[in-house]
Amino acid sequence: MKKFRKYEFGSKSAASAKINALGTDDEGEATHDHAIVRLGNIATTPATYDSDGNVLSEAVISDNYHVDVFWDGEPDESWDAQMVWCKPMGVHHFGSASAAQEWSAVCKALHPEYFPETNNTEEPQ
Repeated sequence: MKKFRKYEFGSKSAASAKINALGTDDEGEATHDHAIVRLGNIATTPATYDSDGNVLSEAVISDNYHVDVFWDGEPDESWDAQMVWCKPMGVHHFGSASAAQEWSAVCKALHPEYFPETNNTEEPQ
């Protein structure tokens, strides 16, 4: 079963070292079947604009380098220290519906505060 996970590293070089440790050939091509997307330093707070498109506040960019992995099988446990959970899916996601559901279920178990319960007791008007 394929599994989707999100990670952050202190630098691009730290992320590259971890990715390369998964296996590369003599030409630097991956020798594994995991799908990896290097997101880089993402905006943690988006910029804001006025109605004319002028910047009111600049985006806040993360100091950390972000990587998403669609693991072919179980996630590599040596990556666990860099794993992050965001609400609900972050700036990027990919993979099958079952992989997204598995990610959401694990995230909800670890961070229920990201999934507030709704109160649907009011009658519709």
